[in-house]
Amino acid sequence: MSKRAFYTGVTPEAYNELKSKLQTYGMNLQGNSGRINEKGVNANFNYDPNAGSLEISDLSVGFPASMMINADSLMQRMDEMISKYGGRAEV
Repeated sequence: MSKRAFYTGVTPEAYNELKSKLQTYGMNLQGNSGRINEKGVNANFNYDPNAGSLEISDLSVGFPASMMINADSLMQRMDEMISKYGGRAEV
């Protein structure tokens, strides 16, 4: 089952930090929107720097990434990192 998250209050610094952190998992976010399809992680992302919002949709984790992380723990880590920089997850 795929996951979805929507964040508000995401500064460019927080977005860049998230991109750096996700690179440690082998995922490279290019630009402000697109699709991740690397090492078993699949997701769509859209960051709007003017609105300070970030949407992650259709997130799923398969092999080989599933050997180290699952979709729930990846979402939790993103939530923690974004809230550390003043952003917040919206329901």
